[in-house]
Amino acid sequence: MKTARYLLFPCLLMSTAALAADTYQCVLIKDAGKDGYKQDATQRVELTIDGSNITQRIRIEAATKEVHFKTCTPLSKDGSNFSRWFESECRELGSTDGKSYMFEPFLYGAYAGISPVITPDYVLYKEIADASKSAGVAVPERTFIIYAERKPIYEFFCRKP
Repeated sequence: MKTARYLLFPCLLMSTAALAADTYQCVLIKDAGKDGYKQDATQRVELTIDGSNITQRIRIEAATKEVHFKTCTPLSKDGSNFSRWFESECRELGSTDGKSYMFEPFLYGAYAGISPVITPDYVLYKEIADASKSAGVAVPERTFIIYAERKPIYEFFCRKP
């Protein structure tokens, strides 16, 4: 009986750790033209991924208050570039407090893509590593990209704190 008690305890610890949410701090990486890329830490995202539950707190100059996407869903691998680059898609931009806010018109209909954990075999690893080096930041663990009219508008590089 004593052996069984000790064997269950490590399993319980492992299952608790597996359930922990991953939180990322994301900073905006901007194209600086001929100077490559630069970091803009005034515009940022706090991203939390807890299994299939994804939440974000987005602070961008184009919105009068903190915003988030109301729904995030896993992408099915349909062969499109978007599904190769991202594992989740988020839609329905709104304020985090549910109250009125204003945003720049170009954000109407915006959506976001969240990359899988970035490893050297990730399809865009070289481009992201080059942009990271140019901006003077570490290669991110994930990316959070906001699109409007099918074009990337905000590209955030995310790392765990």
